[in-house]
Amino acid sequence: MALAMVLFIFLFIEYLSAGFLVPFAVTPRFLAIVVAALILGAFATMSRNQESSRTQVIALAVAMVLVIASRFLPTEALTHITQPWLLGYGILALICALVIRRSMTPKK
Repeated sequence: MALAMVLFIFLFIEYLSAGFLVPFAVTPRFLAIVVAALILGAFATMSRNQESSRTQVIALAVAMVLVIASRFLPTEALTHITQPWLLGYGILALICALVIRRSMTPKK
């Protein structure tokens, strides 16, 4: 779910700053933030009763380091994609997150 939210936030910011249907530049900064969101989502707790583990704390620290380090990465574009693809990837990530979450919840 974290990946979907990151993609939707980037899409929203891109709509506000560059306009509609403008190519989106995929940069090393963007990729580092996406990887941080993947790490955060992979080690998230599933319920409020679940205790946090050492692995989750380390994963959160790694994600935070990636976000901070992304500020020092170059801003040159590795490739460009159109904004509808970014929206599509976000929707696909949201559907995958919901399916995974539903499969992880205990059946009564």
